[in-house]
Amino acid sequence: MNKNYIYIGLLAATGFLVSFSGNESVQKVKKFSKNFHSGLNQAGSPGGRTGAPGDGTCTQCHAGTVQSGSGFNSVTLMHAGNPVTEYEPSTTYQVQVTMASNNPKNGFEIVALNPNNTLAGTIAITDATHTKSIVSGGKTRVTHKLAGTSLNSWSFNWTSPATNVGTVTFYLATNQTNSSSSSDGDVIRTSQHQFGSQASMEEITNKLETQVGYQPNTNSLNIHLDSKVDGSVFVNLVDLNGKSVFTEKLGMVSAGESSLSVRLDNELNSGIYMVHVSVDNNMTMKRVFISK
Repeated sequence: MNKNYIYIGLLAATGFLVSFSGNESVQKVKKFSKNFHSGLNQAGSPGGRTGAPGDGTCTQCHAGTVQSGSGFNSVTLMHAGNPVTEYEPSTTYQVQVTMASNNPKNGFEIVALNPNNTLAGTIAITDATHTKSIVSGGKTRVTHKLAGTSLNSWSFNWTSPATNVGTVTFYLATNQTNSSSSSDGDVIRTSQHQFGSQASMEEITNKLETQVGYQPNTNSLNIHLDSKVDGSVFVNLVDLNGKSVFTEKLGMVSAGESSLSVRLDNELNSGIYMVHVSVDNNMTMKRVFISK
């Protein structure tokens, strides 16, 4: 009788040890998987997460919903130490990507596309410690490296296309993380930043004429269009430092005259801004004074 009790007790103890060992292994695998996934993101985007046509967004790896990056994300083109609002063909510019955040850990991915949604120009990494290039969908992009997650601003060189390709759009996605070593609680923001070609401004202006005014009581831009083409309307507000500070899609318009209004971010300071308005990638530029 005693031998049977001892035998049964040994079986129970063995089962407990096997069960405990199995649970411990599962926990180790989960922990490894979580840290491995987090490590990949810290070392940069896997690519194809900018929100550009054909791309996904950072929410494919991070929990949460995509928010507008207008007024939070900014892209500045610098040439010879000065900001510019249009590009010249076959010219190299420094591109500055900035998040309006003092968050201790951040990330980004950016890609430049022409109106046909194919790659516009070429990029060159100038800060290999904090940034790197990646290729996804046949398009070269720039993203952060592990050492770059402690920054809220990054830069690289972009050489514009050899010929006038019309408006170039930089599609940018940023990730404001909560440093929890998990995919939860991060804030993803996407934005678009357009730069027209200096070589094409006269031709484009013939297709689109605009009048832009500022309405202080509603903090909005009133835009009157006289367009020769149908298309989607896009507004890009650029400050005098060449920084794209506000972007917005305003929907479709038909050829002819139309009036639109867009409410601005309250965070924008009073001052002079350049308003880039495009219809079907035909762009005009107007100066406006915002007074609050």
